[in-house]
Amino acid sequence: MTQIRIAGFGGQGVILAGVILGEAAAIEGLNVIQTQDYGSQSRGGHSVADVIISKEPIYDVIVTKADVLLAMSQIGYRGTKESLKDEGLLIIDTDLVEPDREFIGAPFTRLAEEEVGLALTVNMVALGYLVAKTGVVKKESVEEAIKRRVPKGTEEVNLKAFRIGYEEGAK
Repeated sequence: MTQIRIAGFGGQGVILAGVILGEAAAIEGLNVIQTQDYGSQSRGGHSVADVIISKEPIYDVIVTKADVLLAMSQIGYRGTKESLKDEGLLIIDTDLVEPDREFIGAPFTRLAEEEVGLALTVNMVALGYLVAKTGVVKKESVEEAIKRRVPKGTEEVNLKAFRIGYEEGAK
């Protein structure tokens, strides 16, 4: 079982990233639970997506101790860092998060702006990086989930962002 928590602020697409990761796991025939928590503000408040993926039945409905924490903002990191296992993997947006423990990461927001040309795709860049680093699901499964879940007409830009993040994570 792998417990993944994605944390950021409203407007970064945290929830959509969690939904897509969960759908990718379902495409592969894995058991998955995806939950979310977010503030009342549409932008700026906390936003957390939890995804639990397992070959076996899942009995937890929320992440209890994350194997992976993807922190896309400082507020997201601060509010969720205690949920990461001591030996867990911390992935951060290196331009936005200053962690107090060992981490890996990349400047996801900058990559979305400079490489994709659209900051709103930061969630797909970060998701690509996470998938490349963890191998929790296959790249192709995520691409299929992106095609199913993103707003119509945005599939190609979201796929491009995901692939940029994936390539960054594969380095």
